[in-house]
Amino acid sequence: MPTSSQSIRIHAIAALAVCASMAVPLRAEPLTLEQAIRETLAKSEEALILKEKENRFDAVKAQAWASAYPHISAYANAGRGASPFDLSSLGFKAADTYVKNTGGDLKVDTLADGSLVVPVDHTPKDAGPAVINIAQNRFSYGIQADQSLFSFGRLGQAIHTANIQDRADRASRRRSVQELQLKTLDAYYGAVTSQARLATLESALKRQTETVNFLESNFKMGAGQRSIVLLAVTALKSLEPQRIRAEKDAEAARMALNRLMGRPLTSPLDLDTATHIPMEPIKSLPDSQALDAMIGERADIQSMELQRQSLEGQARYLKMQYLPALSAQGKVGVLAYKLNQLKEINDNREWQVGIGLNWPLFDGFALSSQAKQIQSDARSLGLTARQVRKGALIELDGVFREYQAADTALSASEQAVAAAQEAQALLSEDFRAGKGQLTDLLSAEESLRNAEFGVLAARYQHVRSAAALRLAMGKGLINEEAP
Repeated sequence: MPTSSQSIRIHAIAALAVCASMAVPLRAEPLTLEQAIRETLAKSEEALILKEKENRFDAVKAQAWASAYPHISAYANAGRGASPFDLSSLGFKAADTYVKNTGGDLKVDTLADGSLVVPVDHTPKDAGPAVINIAQNRFSYGIQADQSLFSFGRLGQAIHTANIQDRADRASRRRSVQELQLKTLDAYYGAVTSQARLATLESALKRQTETVNFLESNFKMGAGQRSIVLLAVTALKSLEPQRIRAEKDAEAARMALNRLMGRPLTSPLDLDTATHIPMEPIKSLPDSQALDAMIGERADIQSMELQRQSLEGQARYLKMQYLPALSAQGKVGVLAYKLNQLKEINDNREWQVGIGLNWPLFDGFALSSQAKQIQSDARSLGLTARQVRKGALIELDGVFREYQAADTALSASEQAVAAAQEAQALLSEDFRAGKGQLTDLLSAEESLRNAEFGVLAARYQHVRSAAALRLAMGKGLINEEAP
């Protein structure tokens, strides 16, 4: 058994080993296409904009419900004014009638408080002024409320239209998510292809450098021709600008993918090209009737149809503004003529409760004209939807043919690369053995590079055509709810 000192030493070594393992950063797993798409849908600016559109429409739906709730407001007023008042409406007799009948120059005095005084000898005891007009201060505050009681279907129409528009917006966002998935695929394979293109050019540079070194070594030993060496050097130098441009393109593609995924532009990327999104092969398109039904289920087509219905609902709502509206009103507050009366709530309280009916009878056809404009927009949108449906059928046929051709193109490009690699290897051996021409070797090198570039493009097009076909059929690349 280990002693206590040995046990302490063993535990210390184990602790140091754990700390060392924690200090060494774990190698991040390569990023797959599906992971890139999910990260884009969660963090990209495009996805966040779609989320904000959803938030905005939630507020629009809340606005549609606004007329169902009471509108409550507080008020406070202060001012000074005057308005005439006929005292005879309260049963008082007018003193100025008697004064006029005397035919004299009787003057009616006005006291400081604004009241009128008629001399006693010309005014009956129960007579008074016909109209008084007293300037005075007015102070008031309180709360008033209006509640719609019956709108003759306007509220229901507004809510129904808002729900249709909500469905249209959801369909539009779903289509935007599908297009964002395809955009991510383009950016992902753009980064993959640009990195592979850079690697291809670097391999070509390495082979060409070996050829130049071989020729220069032979020339120094007295074999070969100077012109052949210079020709090889020229071919080598012409590759360097291509490599620099390829390096620039690879860096730009990496930054573009990072931007789309919501990452910092300078984040490193290790892309997994071996893992693919499973896409079931499609042997043939369905018949015309099923194809038309499939196109009708596409989110963008559904969105346009729902938007047309929403516009028709908006036009109907405008026409309903000509119907009457029944509402209840209520107000309670304080009315005072002096500031110190504002606190005398019981003595100076004013209130009002009632029901009001508002019925627009004629507005110069303003609402009717607006409704007709929106109805015209709805008909135009319906015609546009028909155009889009026909265009979608044409697009689907073309994308399917491209999908069929992509398999053949990939197979042909892979065979071309294999043949070019074999030809380059044979010519390189012959040239080093002194049997071949440098021009043949350079031509083989260029053919190999072009074949490798071709297979890169074919691999991307193979994946891209399958993804575009799914999108044309109204499907996404992964199962993901719209933001």
